[in-house]
Amino acid sequence: MRQDQNRRDFIKLASTAYAGVVLTGTAATITKAQESDIAGPLPQTVEDQFDTWVELNIDNLNHNISEVRKKIDGRPIMAVIKCNAYGHGLIEIAKSMELKGISHFAVVKMDEAEHLRHNGIEGMVLNLGPFSARDARTAITHNISQSVFSDAVDILNEEAVKLNRIAKVHIKIDTGLGRVGVPYKIADAFVEKVAALSHIEIEGVLTAMTEDADFNPIQIKRLNSIYDTAKAKGIDLGVRHAASSAEVDHDPGSHLDMVRPGSALVGLEPMPNMDIRPVLGVKTRIIYVKDMEPGDSIGYHQAYKIEKPMRVATLPLGYSDGFALSSVNNANVLIKGKKYPMIALITANHISIDVTGSDDIEIGDIVTIIGKDGDEEITNTEYSNQTGGHAYHTANCLKPYLTRLKV
Repeated sequence: MRQDQNRRDFIKLASTAYAGVVLTGTAATITKAQESDIAGPLPQTVEDQFDTWVELNIDNLNHNISEVRKKIDGRPIMAVIKCNAYGHGLIEIAKSMELKGISHFAVVKMDEAEHLRHNGIEGMVLNLGPFSARDARTAITHNISQSVFSDAVDILNEEAVKLNRIAKVHIKIDTGLGRVGVPYKIADAFVEKVAALSHIEIEGVLTAMTEDADFNPIQIKRLNSIYDTAKAKGIDLGVRHAASSAEVDHDPGSHLDMVRPGSALVGLEPMPNMDIRPVLGVKTRIIYVKDMEPGDSIGYHQAYKIEKPMRVATLPLGYSDGFALSSVNNANVLIKGKKYPMIALITANHISIDVTGSDDIEIGDIVTIIGKDGDEEITNTEYSNQTGGHAYHTANCLKPYLTRLKV
């Protein structure tokens, strides 16, 4: 659809209910549904959106999954979709991955694990993060596997006893990264302790890699040694997994029984040996356009002074949506395939764009913050570099309430 037609259709939709009143976002969607005698809102589309939204390129997601599979010789994938799938949208990404045959998922918050279950995810769901007694009950009730590496496993066993259920665990070994995990030197005793608990089932054993090519083999050797020692004692540690995206890409020795990629699947950064493509796009619409003269200003306390005639477009996005304060005077946006600078100050809900010299820019035009528009593109990496951040940080900071649209 051509962008000018898209803009006209949007304005028509948004102003249908009441003359002079522009309904945005969910309100516009519900109004459209009511006019069609449909109970409840229709599925959201680009035409429904005025507030900032996140676009998910599902073709690129599927491509990335295929790229990972080329490297792992048929091993299962446990997709790490922590932190709202790195800002992409937990359920949207999980459901899309399920359609491509990925059934195992890892997160770092029990709330996210529970959310996956409530949305029909039936495969293995592993919480890599900490847990309380309440979280333990949630894990047991919803068949959520829990990473364990301390005496907190006793809490899990106690809650399982109360519920007369079995709690599934993956024992995490610190083989050298130094964050969390039972230290490999004392792991044999911990394995025996866990294996002896009455209502615990060991489903797997894992470690987190340092992503140091010279050190990786040492970590895998340490993990395998613990696995073999347990096996010799008649203890089944289940599935071994260690490889994150980096090791999937260039360290087949770490692939073990299952791999655990995350960023490669959603295309957060390029990989040396895989054709990884970005899944994330961020767009919004212009909500106002005005011509300003020298002496005018933008912002509280007249923070940004206009020094020459300027046409300014206002966008409905701000730091409350997760965008960096350093975006202004550093980053650009795309409108109709052309780059324009962010200026003045970013506030909680607004940002200004200098569109001087472009008389065809109007309210309702789509603005690309991250993604493609025509022949031009602003990648997440480019935007992040301009704002002094990192692609991971930019994506993770996008607020969960922003609409996620599969395109």
